[in-house]
Amino acid sequence: MQFEGKELINRYKEAKVHVVKHAKTPNIEIREHKERGKKVFADGCGFYKLFWIFVLGSLFGDGIETIFVRLTAGEWMSRSSLVYGQFSIVWGLGCFLLTFFLHRMIEMEDRYIFIAGTVLGGAFEYLCSVFTEKMFGCIFWDYSGMALNLHGRINLLYCFFWGIVAIIWLKILYPWMSKLIERIPITLGKVLTYVMLIFLIVDCMISAAALYRMNVRDDVPPKNRAEEYVDTHFTDEWLNNRYKNLKVVE
Repeated sequence: MQFEGKELINRYKEAKVHVVKHAKTPNIEIREHKERGKKVFADGCGFYKLFWIFVLGSLFGDGIETIFVRLTAGEWMSRSSLVYGQFSIVWGLGCFLLTFFLHRMIEMEDRYIFIAGTVLGGAFEYLCSVFTEKMFGCIFWDYSGMALNLHGRINLLYCFFWGIVAIIWLKILYPWMSKLIERIPITLGKVLTYVMLIFLIVDCMISAAALYRMNVRDDVPPKNRAEEYVDTHFTDEWLNNRYKNLKVVE
């Protein structure tokens, strides 16, 4: 009996070692990946990865909204947040925040991700609406005509959409996009990152100046060449065509 007991204990230990050896978690695989000395661009979830998640999310989000409006409203409408390029900043920031705050939940059940995405997405969309109104005196969407809305800035249905998007993002899109970004050569990736960063900063500055001048140019004449450039190239007609859902807050 004593011999059989020791044999069972030894078999249990061997089985436990076998399970631990083969049940690798993502974190263990990442550590082994680094220990082998293989370097990739935007490894992990740092600055480079999050930046390109933002950029690609902005581009894909703009494309998705453009196609959605075409299918539902029958017209091609720009959904870009900026005057140059097709970048939806709301989508880009949404992907950034979903990744930054929820990437540790990637192995959790869908219901928990759905709840977290619903709350995070709703809060984010509300704050974006408040920011654009206070900063530029205009809003880019208004849900006042929809049920269960909060100040016209968010509504429950679209908050649920954020929850669904969070599941799709973490379970399907983010792993694919992460691998896609990591395939970029390291040197090229770093150069492209800072070139794109400078471009987006300039684009944001010009876009902000255009929206500001749109609100004040009738009463305040341009004071320098920069404001003259904005008034000449980004007229009210041009901006209203670029941002068709734009509403100026009186």
